[in-house]
Order: sequence, then structure tokens, then C-alpha cells
Amino acid sequence: MQAWTTVLEKAKEFEGTQVGSETESTISAVERLNAVCALVGALEQLSRISDYRDDGTVSWQVMRERFPDQDHWKVRVMDRVFSYPGVAGMTIVRGLAAARLLLGRPGPTERKLLDGVLVAAASVGNARTHYGGDGSDHISYVGLVTTFLARLFPDDARAQRVCLKFLSFQACLSYPVSGAVKVASPTWRSGRAITGIFRTSTYGDKWLYELTKKHPAIPVLLAWMVILGELAFPLVLVAPKPVARAMLTASTMFHLANGRFMGLNRFVWGFASSYPAVAHMSRGLGPAAPARLESGVR
Repeated sequence: MQAWTTVLEKAKEFEGTQVGSETESTISAVERLNAVCALVGALEQLSRISDYRDDGTVSWQVMRERFPDQDHWKVRVMDRVFSYPGVAGMTIVRGLAAARLLLGRPGPTERKLLDGVLVAAASVGNARTHYGGDGSDHISYVGLVTTFLARLFPDDARAQRVCLKFLSFQACLSYPVSGAVKVASPTWRSGRAITGIFRTSTYGDKWLYELTKKHPAIPVLLAWMVILGELAFPLVLVAPKPVARAMLTASTMFHLANGRFMGLNRFVWGFASSYPAVAHMSRGLGPAAPARLESGVR
């Protein structure tokens, strides 16, 4: 009887270690994909850093006008950080931290520090400029904070899983909310939104715009593919393995298309960074015994 008890204890210990290892691998995958997103964002910002000069379109001299007390000490502190060239230095630090996570082999303490730097840089960037962000910036920020918090509890697999659950929840909420807004819009249901997007100079693509004008059924088809795909995304959590994998692949291809035709380069990395967490929580793709860790190994 004692021998059988020992065997059960060893099996449970291995099971807990296996799930814990998969949790760590998932956190690392989220971390690296977010680092790619941060690096791409930093390089994009540096390529148009002149926009952040005093005479640029997103000058701090304009941004600071939202504060009623221009002489307040907090505003004067922000002047030093948010003005040019301070904003350029902040962007360089963000890019270097992301590159270190991707190209180096930092230890646990350094990873924690680098994740903290990326969270701080993103927070400062959000505080400086209140417009111009997009969905990839939002989901990437959630991923950065989630990873940083998970790194603060390296020996607590349950706390790390809570972090991954939160990120998975955010991803599975963002898609259907976006889909619900679209399905409520007659502009989207008719496909006119697709044609309207691709005719713009900011997000447009001449070839695709001409194609949608020539074949009116194409924008309607594309619009409904986007709507239904976004509304159905949470089903990845309960779908069988082949279906769940196909859904994540289709979502990745959708964001790759956004990058190709709309120039939204960060969309691929920003949203894909949440997919390891979604897969980890998926019934078809996740660990074999996630619930056992929830209740504790007995």
C-alpha cells in the first residue's frame, strides 16, 4: 500500500511539473511575440521621429495643452521626458529591451527587469499621446503587463495561470466585441466599409480597392468573413483540437492580410502574442490536466 501511495505521489509530482513547464513555455512565447511587437513599434517610431519634434504633428508642445495648469511641477517633469529628444531616447530604450529579450538569453531577474522596462515604456507612451493607437497597441499592452506580473511569481504556477487566463479572456473578448460593432453597422453588413477602407491613402491598397470596385460581391464576402470570424473566435476555447488550431491559423492569416494590405505591421505580432495564452486555455490545445492544477494536486 505504501509503495502504491509513493507511485501516485510521484505521478502527481510529474504531472504538476509538466503543467508548470507548459505554463512557463506559454509565458515565454507571449513574452517573445510581444517583444517583436515592441521592437517593430520602436523601429517604426524612430523612422518618423521627426513627427515628435517641436514642429512635428505629435509635438509635446501640442500634447501638453490638455493640462490646464501649464506651470504645474508635474507638467514640467513631463516636459523633460516627453519633449524631443527625450521621447527619442525612450523609444531607443524600448527597442533595446525588446531586442535583448529576442536575441539574448537573459536570466529570470533580467527578464523581469526587461519586461518592466517594456511596460514602463508603453505606459509612458500612452500617457504622452492619447490618440493614434490601435487595437494591436491595446492587446500588446495587456500582454506586456500580464507577462511582467507572471514573472513576479516565478514559483507560483497558479498565479501564472491566472495571468494567462486574464490575457486569454481579453483576447476572446476583443474579437466578438469588434464583431458585434460591425454586425450592427449597415456600412459593414453591406460591404461598403471594406471598399471605403481600401480607398484611403492611410490604410488603402490600390489593387484591392480596384478589385472590390470591379467585383461588388467581394467586399460583401470579406466583410462577413471578418464579422463571423470575430464573433466565433471565443469558440476556440471549447473547439476540438483540429478546429481550434484552424481558427487560430485563420486569425493569424487575417492579421497578416491586415499587415500586407493596410500597412498594420504590429497587428500580426500584437494579436498573435495572445494566442499562446488562448491555446493554453483551450480544451483542445491546452495542457492535458489544467483543471487539476486549479483545485490543487491531492
